[in-house]
Amino acid sequence: MPPVSGKRVGVRVAVLQRGCLLLLLAGCAGPVDLSDPTTLTSDAPSSYSDRDWATVLRENVKNGLVDYDHLAAHAEPLRQYLAMVARFGPQTAPESFGSQWSRLGYCLNAYNAGVLAAVLHARVPATMHEVGGPSLESGYRLLIDGQPLPLGDLRSAAWAESGGDARVEFCLCDAAKGSPPLQSQPFRAESIEQDLRRVAREAMDSSSMVSVDHENERLLMGLVIWHRRAQFLDLHRRLTGTRSPTLLSALLHMAGGVRREWLNTAVGYRVGVIPFDRSLNRWTATASD
Repeated sequence: MPPVSGKRVGVRVAVLQRGCLLLLLAGCAGPVDLSDPTTLTSDAPSSYSDRDWATVLRENVKNGLVDYDHLAAHAEPLRQYLAMVARFGPQTAPESFGSQWSRLGYCLNAYNAGVLAAVLHARVPATMHEVGGPSLESGYRLLIDGQPLPLGDLRSAAWAESGGDARVEFCLCDAAKGSPPLQSQPFRAESIEQDLRRVAREAMDSSSMVSVDHENERLLMGLVIWHRRAQFLDLHRRLTGTRSPTLLSALLHMAGGVRREWLNTAVGYRVGVIPFDRSLNRWTATASD
């Protein structure tokens, strides 16, 4: 994939400006603040580090689900990481974010951390998609690189940094079991290209993302894929040179060998959507994988 052009800074500024406008329009009913840069401890790194985020993931993510009971009782690393991204980022510490991939990893990690903080703030509800509650992506905001940003705009920033790579959707976990699972390690510049291929392959292996209904001759896919189907088709064109891709061919390209053979049995099938599981991605001692 070709590198992102120098227009990225302009995109970021536009995203930040849009976020600030939303806050002005919202007034007193604006998004819930999830981060406080003043909480950084004296032993915190003097420049950007994802050390605390790695601790959060290592101690709380189990098979893509989150042990929110443990996280709530040991929330200091999450608070410290949110304070870190509030104070440091591509604008304030450009020496740490000289590549497209470092900026993308920063956006992905910050978004996922913000979602965890939103779940804790909502007192670990049964679902983050309840009608009448704050919208996850517009109802909560983080300080990102010194600027307030709703979670939805942070998702947009990740898309911009990726150059429109649809596989980014598989890296963003919005706390529902029907969404992509939370990864157990931070996204980092040196491995993120491989991570994009890996999370896409894992998504193709997941029954909540792709399924085949032979009885009714239907190829079913999760809402994450369905809502971004145009972008997945565009990605397939860019990666393979295919002029007239289908959704099936795009899925086949992302799948591993065995899964690819299984998907090939759906040639000619109608396309449908898998019902979205809105329940919280909560791990318990009896939770099944």
